[in-house]
Amino acid sequence: MKHLTKKQLRDLEERLNEVRLEILGDVEKSKIHTKEIGDDGTQDIADMAADTYSRQVLMDLGERERERLREVEAAFQRIEDGLYGICEESDEPIPYSRLEAIPYARYTVAAQMQLKGAVVVKNREESCE
Repeated sequence: MKHLTKKQLRDLEERLNEVRLEILGDVEKSKIHTKEIGDDGTQDIADMAADTYSRQVLMDLGERERERLREVEAAFQRIEDGLYGICEESDEPIPYSRLEAIPYARYTVAAQMQLKGAVVVKNREESCE
């Protein structure tokens, strides 16, 4: 964290709080929307299919949002541990500009690309078996 000024760190903590509130707000909206689906009385088959699809999308959104919230909480823990802004793969500082864009980033762009490349190769190997 030595590569971040106190002001930068404060700004990033504030941004993490904004992201946390945004996620929690989206989850609340999803809950309200889910309750509204199907509350209009009778439905035909097309309505039921559309409702089923909408519920599935909301469940998927919920999982993505939960994962994002876990990432935000982990970023707060890294701040507390003095490890925030340090790449978990390379131990290199994560540039401030990347943290501004993704305040819960765990990797530098280079490390992220390497990890994604490794996953792609692994998936290809598994599909060839």
